[in-house]
Amino acid sequence: MRFAKQAVKQVIASSLGWKHVASRLRPPGVIVLMYHRILDGDRTLPGLSVESFTAQMGWIRANCDPIAIDALPERVRDGRQGRPAVLVTFDDGYRDYHDLAYPVLKRLGIPAVVFLATSFMDEGGMLWTDEVQWASVTTKRESVRLPWEDGPERPLPDRRAREALGERARSHLKKLPDAERRAAMQELVAALGTPAERPRQMLTWDEARRTMDLTTFGGHSHTHPILSRLDRGVAESEIRTCRDRIAAETGRVPVSFAYPNGRPEDYTPETQELLRGLGFTTVFSTSEGIAGSDTDWMAIKRLPGDGDVLGDFAWIATSRSSA
Repeated sequence: MRFAKQAVKQVIASSLGWKHVASRLRPPGVIVLMYHRILDGDRTLPGLSVESFTAQMGWIRANCDPIAIDALPERVRDGRQGRPAVLVTFDDGYRDYHDLAYPVLKRLGIPAVVFLATSFMDEGGMLWTDEVQWASVTTKRESVRLPWEDGPERPLPDRRAREALGERARSHLKKLPDAERRAAMQELVAALGTPAERPRQMLTWDEARRTMDLTTFGGHSHTHPILSRLDRGVAESEIRTCRDRIAAETGRVPVSFAYPNGRPEDYTPETQELLRGLGFTTVFSTSEGIAGSDTDWMAIKRLPGDGDVLGDFAWIATSRSSA
């Protein structure tokens, strides 16, 4: 069965298969791909290898029509006309966008949108989710008790156990009100011990500006909290500060935004009202689907770009979800 599925993927992802088979199967609309971190030698934290990313972008260049974000509404209206439109997006603003992803995009002439968590560009440091995972993966402890759990300590015999600990901790922390999340994080990091130092992870403003011939920058909040866990005033400050920092550093006021974490429970109608009031018109979630004619422009669906390129585009070709 596995070999049969792989054969189907290969047929669909071939130039002829994509043109003659997938064009009849794929739903109308724009394929919005979502990336985070692109990996070269260091694979400590999760991400997509630069080899896989290069393969995907080459396939897109050969078989699709990569578009800039300004063309998104028009191409959504066009439906199936012409080659399928693809919008490439990156969340968070990792430095590897400049070092690894942008050179590939530049060579192939593929535009992209990068959603920036601006405090980390201003001050350095790591996203809190990465901080938790990094502290978990690099801890020297042989066992640990999560601060919010009772019972015996969890053994940490190997890398897999430490990765699972980080994933479990992040899942719990995402559910907390932001102030509680910050306090619980401090307890967790103290329990794990001081994490190993790590080189700068996020873009500098100079690096961002060097990519602006192909890159549109959008907002992703200032400090990357989950916006539904914030009071209205704090959420507004997070969004406004992010918008103003991007405008000041790039000379362009952003009108696109991606919700941190991006699930339906991570934003609210009030969040969307704040974004509209601050001038954002195209807002992206992490819910999976294709941007079709009935898209909610304040919660645009995307597809994760990490993984097998053949599998990704086989899924796109046979998917019936559109909004």
